[in-house]
Amino acid sequence: MASDFEIGRIFAVDTAQVTIELNADLKALTRTTYEGAQEVGRINSYIIIPVGARRLVAMVTRVFLAEEAEISADRTMVTLPSASRRMKATLIGTIDGKAYTQGITVFPVLDNPVLLVTSQYLQIIFDQQCVGMGEESQKPNLNGPGFCIRLGDSPIFEGFSIQVNPDSLFGKHIAILGSTGSGKSCTIASLIQSILSRQDIKRTHFVILDTNGEYRSAFQKQKGSEGWENVGNSKCLCIPSDAQRRAERLIIPYWFMNADDFVRLFRASPGIQRPVLLDALRLARSPAVPQGNILQLRQLLLQDLHRLIAHTEESGKTSAEVEDIARGCTRYLEDKDEILKEIFTDGGDNLRKALNEIAGKARHLVGEPDVRRFSKPLPLDLQQSIKSNLQPILQSLIGAGSTRPIPQVSADSPLFFGKESFKREYIEKAMRRDESGGARAREYCATMLMRIYRLLEDKRFEFLFGPVDGEWQEPLNSLATFLRDVIGLSNGNQNMSPESEVRQEVFPFYDRQRSGTSGHNVVILDLSLLASEVLENATALIGRTILEFLQRLGEYGGENARGSLPIVLILEEAQNYIREMRFGEDESISRVVFERIAREGRKYGLGLVVASQRPSELSKTVLSQCNSFIVHRLQNPEDLRYFKEIVPEIYGPLLNQLPALAPQTALVLGERVRAPALVRIREARPIPRSRDPKFYKYWIVDKPQDPKVEEICKIWEGKTAEKPERTSTDALTEKDGQGDING
Repeated sequence: MASDFEIGRIFAVDTAQVTIELNADLKALTRTTYEGAQEVGRINSYIIIPVGARRLVAMVTRVFLAEEAEISADRTMVTLPSASRRMKATLIGTIDGKAYTQGITVFPVLDNPVLLVTSQYLQIIFDQQCVGMGEESQKPNLNGPGFCIRLGDSPIFEGFSIQVNPDSLFGKHIAILGSTGSGKSCTIASLIQSILSRQDIKRTHFVILDTNGEYRSAFQKQKGSEGWENVGNSKCLCIPSDAQRRAERLIIPYWFMNADDFVRLFRASPGIQRPVLLDALRLARSPAVPQGNILQLRQLLLQDLHRLIAHTEESGKTSAEVEDIARGCTRYLEDKDEILKEIFTDGGDNLRKALNEIAGKARHLVGEPDVRRFSKPLPLDLQQSIKSNLQPILQSLIGAGSTRPIPQVSADSPLFFGKESFKREYIEKAMRRDESGGARAREYCATMLMRIYRLLEDKRFEFLFGPVDGEWQEPLNSLATFLRDVIGLSNGNQNMSPESEVRQEVFPFYDRQRSGTSGHNVVILDLSLLASEVLENATALIGRTILEFLQRLGEYGGENARGSLPIVLILEEAQNYIREMRFGEDESISRVVFERIAREGRKYGLGLVVASQRPSELSKTVLSQCNSFIVHRLQNPEDLRYFKEIVPEIYGPLLNQLPALAPQTALVLGERVRAPALVRIREARPIPRSRDPKFYKYWIVDKPQDPKVEEICKIWEGKTAEKPERTSTDALTEKDGQGDING
């Protein structure tokens, strides 16, 4: 039976490829078997190489003619050259019994027979026992779904679909790459639609960072002026970044940001600016918790007193430095009488007296302000005064801290604070207590202060800092409510502020949860209208918040809580905010966050789908952490070279076809797919709003209706929030785009 399927013999073997010499009786490169006529040597087709009881699977990458001329033994005659037909194939997997695994453990030998792949072998390779069509009712397998999600069909083997295992695909991250117009958006939409079409799917958590505003139409359809309704089983929530859509718009409160977010947004330089900013954040966040102000003051006093005592033990310290610390600490204590009474039995009188005495002695040694730089080193009597006055106070502070339970608050804690008090009070306090003196701190922080004031007064950043002419009030459980909304969870009946305290349209995410939302399978964050200056911070803040919530869920949620809430985060046009760092560029907060998610997200149930048309601009760390790839047409030589460096070298011959791939066709490869394969992607219905413009259709319309330029510009200018009516040209364009799947 095997001889009926034999097509040739192994001619050469290396560690990744084999060369096969085809049988001479294959006149037309076809072989007729009981399964019918099959083509031999079709690019991207599979062949079988028996090695003992196992069957090696190889993928054909090249077919060619090799001319040979025979020389007689006595070297007196040379025959005319004859051509032998050969092909090269890449070894991709092993069939052992009825199980297929990627990779090989044994190699064929020379003259090993090579067979056509049969339908029986294809059933094993493609795992057709697990069907992913939504029409078929199938009980869920809680121990593992298998390769049950249909990605598309094989253009090489008719009747066979390419399926993926969702646990492996999303758990180990996936990259979807391709030039513009090659079909990436439709592939993402099709993959999600294929999952939602299954009858055994009850809920999912897909979060799409949509930088082009194109995915909503793939999961919802517009009902005229009535808004949008879900299509099929897709319970979708779209959160726009358009500031004019006040009842729906994206709001990410600034107090969710951690210290790194603030440092990079305000571009605080190392030295003076960054410590001042971090001190101001700690001061601002501390009053948000019970006894937080006590903790903050105690920490600052411990820091300053330790610093003063350390100055007596270090050479090179001057009296001017001692005076600056003592004066700064004294000024900071001016309005802290009530808090000092909670820390010291004497209300801090001894502390103030000691600081004033130290500052006075140091001042006497320093002299006039214009000769501060020539101030003398610390004399022995000043050193003794510092130690004798401050050591008892320091011991009492340490003792008080060991007996008083105070919650830990840091510059990273996502606690509410008012932006006006932060700007006018806490930054000022942080500068005053800086080691080098208030005046110099203010001088060094001038550029940072200008940036802070500019951003807080910029209307483009109202989604982050609130109205430029007003102040947000603190809503109850704001962080939990935001997370429920952005992940797609239903309302948890948590304690929430009533409308009398937090009115409608201030925090749309709060309104949705307060109205009792039932949860969503797909949440689309439309970031298309966000200022490019803050896109990195917004995407990083969303990604980091989700990751750190899942980390804490695993830590505090119970024994089996880790990974119990799987979330898929889809990064559209990822090269815009996770670029590979180039020489001279500042470090990107979004790259840091998503590289961390790429490395650690799997442990907590957070998977990434990274979509990009320029893989050469993507972070190598993020791309190399992706275990599966769906690659559409790639034509840029730099992108091709970069991608070949990321994937294993064994796939090199397969990647040479990427510039020639048709739209809606992709090469699927990686650890988390059954076998490398060319796939015709399942058509997305409906499709994303990523169709190509129809220039000729527009050109030939007789008397086309102009767009509503004035109405659109009024919305753009912020003079009205009403959307213009749709024109006949809009309807024509929409109709023409229904069949366009080149997303």
